[in-house]
Amino acid sequence: MNLISFDSLSNTNEYLIDLSKKGANSWTVIHAKTQLKGKGFAGNEWKVTAGENLTFSFLLKTSYTFQNLIYFNEWISNVICSYLMQFSSKSNVKWPNDIILNDKKVCGILIENYRSNQEMHSIVGIGLNINQTDFNHLPKASSIRNVTDKEYDIQEILSELMQEFQNQYSILEEKNFDLIHETYLKHLFRKGEVSKFKLNGEITKGIIRDVNNAGNLMIEIDNKLQEFRHKEIELLF
Repeated sequence: MNLISFDSLSNTNEYLIDLSKKGANSWTVIHAKTQLKGKGFAGNEWKVTAGENLTFSFLLKTSYTFQNLIYFNEWISNVICSYLMQFSSKSNVKWPNDIILNDKKVCGILIENYRSNQEMHSIVGIGLNINQTDFNHLPKASSIRNVTDKEYDIQEILSELMQEFQNQYSILEEKNFDLIHETYLKHLFRKGEVSKFKLNGEITKGIIRDVNNAGNLMIEIDNKLQEFRHKEIELLF
């Protein structure tokens, strides 16, 4: 692992994408104590309080195709959920890749990919709420500190989390897609439970049943299994 830390950086993903195009190796990690322009999944903004949370990106080069990337996303989510189990047994992934701890979001993931020299370059951006306690403006958000009532060394958590990625890398490298997907479904937030959703501006009830091989969410509504892409339906929790 090659760790490069900054006191302040505009965006860790953007910086690492530029480094990757200049020949950076897998397991290059860019960490910013303060990230000024964080990005979330599907164009959302990721806001964190400076100095209280963990914002970083790391690079992996694989033989994956674009069709395989659904499993890459699931693997990333699985590893983070696995790591967070030490803080609470209620560690889940809210489709597609928000990480939930005790029913509140503590982590966001942004994966950006491009192919070059017959390799997939995946830049994995992670924002993990660690020591922040005030989320009055974000009632569905929380932090590890709020869950455990303890303060943590952010650099230590970064080191431990990256070690967890390296420990579980063989599953990704060997393309064990069945295991990746089965583990993802075990972590999937509110799977098999009657939940409320916002669909076409109206509230409806349904049950999350699966995620298909296109990465779309399969929900049973009125005894009929329906498929949804990201932002076509919103889980209310």
